[in-house]
Amino acid sequence: MSELNILVVDDYPIIRYGIRTLLEARPGWRVCSEAPTGQAALQKVKRWKPQVVVLDLGLPDIHGLEVIPKITAIHPQARILALTDHDSRETASQALASGARGLVTKSDGLRDVIRGVQALAQGRFFHSLQARAFIKDPAVGGTEPSDALATLTSRELQILKLLAEGKTNKQVGAALDVSVRTVEAHRASLMRKLGLHSLSDLIYFAIRMRIVRI
Repeated sequence: MSELNILVVDDYPIIRYGIRTLLEARPGWRVCSEAPTGQAALQKVKRWKPQVVVLDLGLPDIHGLEVIPKITAIHPQARILALTDHDSRETASQALASGARGLVTKSDGLRDVIRGVQALAQGRFFHSLQARAFIKDPAVGGTEPSDALATLTSRELQILKLLAEGKTNKQVGAALDVSVRTVEAHRASLMRKLGLHSLSDLIYFAIRMRIVRI
């Protein structure tokens, strides 16, 4: 089994130390580097190309929500586990829409960080129990979610799954051998049929209906 390289980003040294100690206790896991700021994190991502980034959203220089897409632009294969002080659906929505694949609140235990890293390393999403408590399922057009799901075509289901897995419109098009414009048209149709208004709502719907796993 290949080594799992992890970058830990937090402005508090004691938190970085605690996370690092727990992560490196797992066989095959290595914290390749640490960073106290957003700018430092981007430099470390460019240098080390970690598979997983544990990212505090409350950084002193650049907000973590701005750092997430910058990391993805530098290293698209990086999977980001966001740590937040704010227990709100808005923060969760913004983190997921920005490209994070997991969310843990700082009121959760550090063990949830381990569980989150493991899930992301396996290609899954992860929300800690505390995060799930304040993430609400989106309203789905006044109909039952299962009824809304039944209105989707097989191609729309394919696109929904790929988008919920974190792929961009361009990556979805390449995977299905269709144009970006075609993906955008299907995405608009998904939004209309499901009564949703954002990518994060699409992700929540896909998780709720178990189209993707967390």
